[in-house]
Amino acid sequence: MSSAEAAGFDASRLAAVRHRFEQQCARGAFPGGQLVVRRNGHVALEVAIGVARGFRPSEPQPPTPVTPSTRFSVFSASKAVVALVVAMLEDRGVIDVNAPVSQWWPEFAVNGKASLTVLDVLTHRAGVFAPELVSNPKAWGDDERVRQAMEQASPRWPRGVLSYLPYEYGWILAEVVKRATGRRLDEFVATEIAGPAGIPGLRFGATVAELGEVARTYWLGTKSVRVAGNELSKTFEHDNNLPEALTAFVPAAGLVCTAGDLAAFYEVLVRGGVTPSGARLLSAATLARYTTGPALAFDRSNRLPLRMGRGLMFGTLTPSIYGWWGTQRVYGHAGAFCTLAYADPDRDLSVAIVTNGNRGPYDSLFRCAPLGSAVARACTQTSLVRAA
Repeated sequence: MSSAEAAGFDASRLAAVRHRFEQQCARGAFPGGQLVVRRNGHVALEVAIGVARGFRPSEPQPPTPVTPSTRFSVFSASKAVVALVVAMLEDRGVIDVNAPVSQWWPEFAVNGKASLTVLDVLTHRAGVFAPELVSNPKAWGDDERVRQAMEQASPRWPRGVLSYLPYEYGWILAEVVKRATGRRLDEFVATEIAGPAGIPGLRFGATVAELGEVARTYWLGTKSVRVAGNELSKTFEHDNNLPEALTAFVPAAGLVCTAGDLAAFYEVLVRGGVTPSGARLLSAATLARYTTGPALAFDRSNRLPLRMGRGLMFGTLTPSIYGWWGTQRVYGHAGAFCTLAYADPDRDLSVAIVTNGNRGPYDSLFRCAPLGSAVARACTQTSLVRAA
């Protein structure tokens, strides 16, 4: 029996998923990437294709092939990991998400932010932006400068209005975690999530020595793309390949890992917060609050409708990035316009698509949705975990 069949897949249909991903790369959708599908402890599909670095003739090094161990910047896919940290601390009674951020961070209360709660930030309904900091990646590693920028920021939108926080989400929540526990959020992830779950590669940033091994990020689009008022198309590739950006701790967008790491992370969630060794990270009741989606709402930052919950993006009955139809119970997160990682609880699936090519939201939709639908069609059993 093949690994695909052992995991409850039709092997030929799963092979078609591989072929589709390889064809996307071949036609230039992205320079290189990884695709991993996990189910019930099995890696049913693992693809590594294309080039990690050296795609542009102007680069000093020759093309470097992507391998399963190549680490990529996965951008906002990081937010799900931050959300799990907050969920675990909520589960332990360390953080009350309904309390104001200023309960732990008094300096945050100024400039109209006194009433903003941890839950407001967690669900992207705080409306707080720091555009000058976001546009200066060389400052992201300066913790004091980041704190001051968030303290000085004023809400752009009223409390309760969905306005996706690309970077501010992580900067605020990481500071709350640090003040509530005395530990940096990335240290918490290493010892309380990555270690117990057996995912040592799930970590933020790269060391200076590792920079030459991390996949380079490429902007391939030709049109203007704005998120939260920031124009990305002109500076995205430059900014996100800077050593200062890659080595900084950027909690909302700074994970540097593999598709295998992300798929393993979501498998822990789809199994109810239980690691492969049997360790429970948090209660099923608390996890359910994070993996149950809200109603669709119009997001002011991306200027499109989203189902944005506690640090996770949810699918819809109609077409979504997770598939063409019926993904309303699927949860996960995209990363820029190159990455998508998610859990499908109805099929006990965890999937990660990681690439280094960015064009914009509609390009990522039309690349990822067909892959998600194809993976779902490849399942020969609806559920393995609950049936075991």
